[in-house]
Amino acid sequence: MSNQELVMPRRLAIRILHEAQIAQPESITGWVRGTAQPQSYHAGEPPAGAELWARLWSNPLSPAVPEASQLSAGGLHLVISLNIKGVLEMRAWQLEAGAPSEQVLKIDE
Repeated sequence: MSNQELVMPRRLAIRILHEAQIAQPESITGWVRGTAQPQSYHAGEPPAGAELWARLWSNPLSPAVPEASQLSAGGLHLVISLNIKGVLEMRAWQLEAGAPSEQVLKIDE
């Protein structure tokens, strides 16, 4: 996925960030359904055989930077930080050569 442009619809990004914000001080976990493009957000773990675009979680008190141990090989992960005053941050990550590699995530209409 690192060679593909990651584009998320604004409506979906706002929904995910809202879910993370209202869950404070707790974190959220979930997944984004889709194949080539993200389509919908779902809380919890994806069921077997789900069309998984990305896994996601929020870090209410820390930056949106994961440890390598938090990422699965070959999968896209979205990490949300609520640790920035007045701003919510969502960043995309993938495990490459055993280390977290940030991917460019664009929000589009």
